[in-house]
Amino acid sequence: MIATKYKILPLLLLPLLPACKTVTEQVSPNAEEALPDSRGTFLESEPQDSQPLNEDWWTLFKDPTLNNLIEQLNQANPDAQAALARVDQSFSVLGITRSALLPTLRGEASAGQRKDSINNLLFPISSPEYDRFAIGLSTSWEIDIWGRVKSSAKRDKFTAEGEEATYRGLVLSLQASLAQQYFAYQAARKELTYLERSRDLAAEKLKMEETRLSIGEGLQSDVSQAQSDLQSTESALETAKRNIGKLQHALAILVGTLPSKFPEIETHSPAVPKIPVGLPSDLLVHRPDLLSVDRQLRSAAAQVGIRKVDFLPKITLLGNGGYASLNEENLFEKNSELFDIGPQISIPVFQYKYRKFLILQAKSKFQEIAANFKSTFLNAVKEVDDALLEVHSYTRELQLQRQTLAATTLSAQAAKDRYDTGLTDYFDFITAEQIRLQSAAQEANLSAEQLNATVRLIQALGGKW
Repeated sequence: MIATKYKILPLLLLPLLPACKTVTEQVSPNAEEALPDSRGTFLESEPQDSQPLNEDWWTLFKDPTLNNLIEQLNQANPDAQAALARVDQSFSVLGITRSALLPTLRGEASAGQRKDSINNLLFPISSPEYDRFAIGLSTSWEIDIWGRVKSSAKRDKFTAEGEEATYRGLVLSLQASLAQQYFAYQAARKELTYLERSRDLAAEKLKMEETRLSIGEGLQSDVSQAQSDLQSTESALETAKRNIGKLQHALAILVGTLPSKFPEIETHSPAVPKIPVGLPSDLLVHRPDLLSVDRQLRSAAAQVGIRKVDFLPKITLLGNGGYASLNEENLFEKNSELFDIGPQISIPVFQYKYRKFLILQAKSKFQEIAANFKSTFLNAVKEVDDALLEVHSYTRELQLQRQTLAATTLSAQAAKDRYDTGLTDYFDFITAEQIRLQSAAQEANLSAEQLNATVRLIQALGGKW
């Protein structure tokens, strides 16, 4: 009897050997082998020295209004709050799973009146109706021989970490969207100013053409053309106002407030930061979507191992003890003691097909996530290359546009000087000034596109580098 009891000690020690790989871990697929090849370099990038992580990336634009808006988003955006709640849920599930690593102990107490069937009694009693009192403890503990419980906790840990990475990815996406909407709002405000000036010039030109026609020096076709130019400018002006309103609404929703309560914000001239770009392997460390799918892959690998060891016997130690009596006066006497303790072994019988398809399901899930990982990684590299291409392209285009703006500014000033000296009429100045305003509006839009391309590059790099 004593020898038999001690035979179970090696089994009890198995869960206490964390340095050794459990059976479940040994039969699980290796997630590392499913990771994509991340060697290579990004297109149009230059080698950069390693720098410390800059997680508050929006501060690089040196715009206090942008900083304030993103701080509001971090605190009040409802989508971010919902995602954070999902993270808390996942870690709660992890806590529930980890609790199975320790024995479960429950206290029990009961008191009540009972009546048994006389025809069903195994032992004679004085009366079929009696009182029964009981108090005690019960416990259960699955002996984790194969590492199934340990792997279940590891699986849920990976799942929770993946949900946390998904949350960080959502917050980064919201922050990037807000920055892009803000830069577009800045450009729209500038464009509105230029259109208002252009509208005033078009109205002034129309009035002058009408005056010339009334004194017999003008043509109706010139008046009609001036009317058409004014109407086109007013139409563009209305479009710009509508665009500004929509951008304000979008910013309000992102910071978690009603559009009607969103105040008109002050705009600044943000700086254009130079973002260092390393290797594609850096994305595996910093991009939240890749971190999320990495944790999903590791969770799926653990699930395959768990399904496989479900074929093996499951041993659970069960026990309960305490006091029970038909009379409350002698409930705690020695003769009222009772206990029941021993192992329970569960062996799957006639479940081969069922278990087989559970394993097949887990393997297929692992393969699906592995394929998704490769697809997500390739898309991540593409996003960085696209953003790099856009940043360089918009930078060059903006330089050319600024040269054009400088030329049209000089042209407008020259036309104004000629008019002041009587060498030309006022119509030449109006035409030259309208061309300058169009160039200025185009320059403002390209500046916003350059900033937005920089934001897309930051987002593609995972928001830190």
